[in-house]
Amino acid sequence: MITDDPETPDKGHFEINTSVNSEITNQQQFSVPLLDMNYGANERTQLKVQIPYYITTTGENKKGIGTLGYPFIGVKYRFLDQEKDSISVSTYPQILVAGNQSELILPVEFQKTIGRFTIGEEIGYFFIESRSQNVLNGNLLGFNVSKKAEILVELYFDHNFNAAHTDGYVNYGFRYIFNKTFTLLASCGTQIITPASEQKQYFFSFLGMQTVF
Repeated sequence: MITDDPETPDKGHFEINTSVNSEITNQQQFSVPLLDMNYGANERTQLKVQIPYYITTTGENKKGIGTLGYPFIGVKYRFLDQEKDSISVSTYPQILVAGNQSELILPVEFQKTIGRFTIGEEIGYFFIESRSQNVLNGNLLGFNVSKKAEILVELYFDHNFNAAHTDGYVNYGFRYIFNKTFTLLASCGTQIITPASEQKQYFFSFLGMQTVF
């Protein structure tokens, strides 16, 4: 899902998310694969490096152009935990340096489990050097169908102060835990609020495997 949660890998453990992502506007872009590598530095701190490989198709012949994306580097720290504090809260600053341009995300994540339901909220600031200053807001609701399977729905908004417009997305997800090592993750969605100056994301998707060791 787009909205992050406060959870971190156990101390000394790696969490590797390998996925195929798609984004369809007037052109098609795929991340094949997107590698999201995380390490539990301690019980509350996660170190992250994310590297995508993009394939973009344009034109009538739909010829694909492959490019290696710039890495996203981040540190997540969970300073409240639901088991002790009734709610989980974390902060997850991340930075991308692409040549002379940098991108910075400064979010805070909240999560609360009530029975079979999980409520998630993310509020953050997204800064693209000299181009935009955005406020991000993710709203997530999960329902545990069983001990291994969970379905999720998400509303996500991105407000750009420089251009004075808002993007909105709806996303549906599924998670299935095979065992302690492997978890299947999948989601798909569409853009429901599109500024006139932008191309609409008619469809986007995520299909991946989470490996913990």
